[in-house]
Amino acid sequence: MVERSDAASWEFGSTRSLTVQREEFLETFFKRGAEFTNELLHEVQTLQQRLKALEDENAALKLQLASDDAIRDLLVKIEALEKEKRSLASNIENAKAASSDYEVRYREVEIELDAMANLYVASYQLHMALSPPEVFSIVEQILMQFVGVGRFAVYLRRENEGAPPSLEPVHLFHCDELSGRSLRIDDGIIGESVSTAVHYLCDPSDPREDGAPLACVPLVFGQTVIGVIVVHDLLEQKSAFVKTDFELFRLLGSHAAAAIAGAGLLARVGNVFKGLDEYRGV
Repeated sequence: MVERSDAASWEFGSTRSLTVQREEFLETFFKRGAEFTNELLHEVQTLQQRLKALEDENAALKLQLASDDAIRDLLVKIEALEKEKRSLASNIENAKAASSDYEVRYREVEIELDAMANLYVASYQLHMALSPPEVFSIVEQILMQFVGVGRFAVYLRRENEGAPPSLEPVHLFHCDELSGRSLRIDDGIIGESVSTAVHYLCDPSDPREDGAPLACVPLVFGQTVIGVIVVHDLLEQKSAFVKTDFELFRLLGSHAAAAIAGAGLLARVGNVFKGLDEYRGV
């Protein structure tokens, strides 16, 4: 069993922090959006300057009226200028509306790219892990940094001769009281989630019984559920699950399971790649 309580203390080789990789991933996408926004604002400023110039010209013409003929001619010109003024004002409003719509879409794209970056980094880190402790540490970082989980436990399935399988805690994060406490695979919400391979999520604002999980994420390797991630509490600043959390839970359910199984196999064979001959005839 691996217990870790300080998520910020881990580092593996030359792997950069998740936050640095995420920022590098997003920088390229946001740069072009910022340039387009600046161009749009410049166009609005140009239209406003043209409108001000027309208003000044209009005022100057009115002061120069000296005769009835001049008045009639100037009134025609003034009407044309007023029409152009209205047209420019309408264009400015349309440009402002377009700018507002773009800002809304930009924020939506920013959220989508943020989610994509989180999923990419999480998947990459999981598949780079070569030992069970590394896998559990990366799962810890993903849940804490990307989801905002405050307390969770990882259970793995154990086959018992002559008895039903059980769930044994192998990694605890601020859940030391669960150390050594195995669970029946057919008992309660956790057992049901494992038996059915269905994720369980509870609204953090809903009342719960003592010890009841907030979320259960079955770890599915191939067609077999090898364990489950049980979330007990979120961080104080996290009030509810969001769409990205569901995507990360789905990713962990399959990728973390594969990483755990692969790391376990590597640990048993000595973590050595013996060459292509090992795979001939497979």
